[in-house]
Amino acid sequence: MSGVGENEKQCSREAERLNEVLPVNLQPDDVEKYPEFIKLLTVLTKYINPQCITVETEKDLIQSKEILHHTKLTWLLNQILYHEVKELILEYKIKGQDVSLCSDDKKFVEILQKCLNYKEIVHYLDFSPDPSVKATLLGLTNEDVHRHNPYKKHITSLQLRLIPEIEDRLRKKCEDLVHYEDPNSHSVGNRLTLAKASQLPATVEILKNKLEDEERLLKQDRIRREKQFWVYYQSLVDALVLLEKLIQDYRLQEQTESDRITSKWLKARCDTMSLKIRLIQLQVLCDTYSSETVKALRIIKKHVEETTDIAEKDLSRISQALTAYDSVGMGFESLVDEYSKLRSELENKRWAMTELQHSVN
Repeated sequence: MSGVGENEKQCSREAERLNEVLPVNLQPDDVEKYPEFIKLLTVLTKYINPQCITVETEKDLIQSKEILHHTKLTWLLNQILYHEVKELILEYKIKGQDVSLCSDDKKFVEILQKCLNYKEIVHYLDFSPDPSVKATLLGLTNEDVHRHNPYKKHITSLQLRLIPEIEDRLRKKCEDLVHYEDPNSHSVGNRLTLAKASQLPATVEILKNKLEDEERLLKQDRIRREKQFWVYYQSLVDALVLLEKLIQDYRLQEQTESDRITSKWLKARCDTMSLKIRLIQLQVLCDTYSSETVKALRIIKKHVEETTDIAEKDLSRISQALTAYDSVGMGFESLVDEYSKLRSELENKRWAMTELQHSVN
């Protein structure tokens, strides 16, 4: 058993080693199942790197990067000096607008401007974007431009004054950068400030790498949080589905059965109450209309019916009389008065009949 455990650990270590040096994702089982393939991968580690680039190509790539870095650094240095000279000339010109420059300053600015112009011309000679093309602007060369520069004899004296001024300006800018990067460095001496300025590129590089690492960690954290969110979201969806199923299978079915039983019970209770009410109604009727009361009510009914017959006969007679009076017309006042009396009597008879009918009912 100990031998089996040791073999598994060895396979796991071998898989981890190959995963680190090669872009593969081996499992410990793969090492045990495919030993020849593992030997091939081990041999390949001598010739390629984790990015699947051969060792020779990686060396050439590193060398090319170093050459490119040196070329870029040289170009940047030249650009810094060029812009610094342009700024120096511009400052002298602005100063000349306020106060009159001395003859030495005027001569210095004029020679510096002309020399700079001749240097700028050199950059325009190679006008073709194709580096293999040897043709130049108007067929001129760098030597031709330098040979026709009338100020080349002043370059040495020009440099004696220009270099210290450029160095002072650059030193001042470096100090400003150091103060900007570290506001507490104002109390430090000039030598320490220059020392910090020389270390400023490394400091900026460290800060840049730190920011890139933090950005990478933030991206990883965001990806992790997004994965956690979707896992949490899926868990919620599964929980809702399960809850819905539980509600449908148990709560709703049980509630339906409970409602059905409750409705039956309520219906039976309602029928019982209706029967009780009907029984009470019959008991009230029985208590109200006894045999003696019924006999009395029959006598009263007979009397009412006889009175009703008499009233109907009187109503018929009066109606016939009214009809006769209506046919005579409105020529006789006595007939009108009698008509009014009869109509009033008819209304009284009708009211009496209505009251008798209500009492009978």
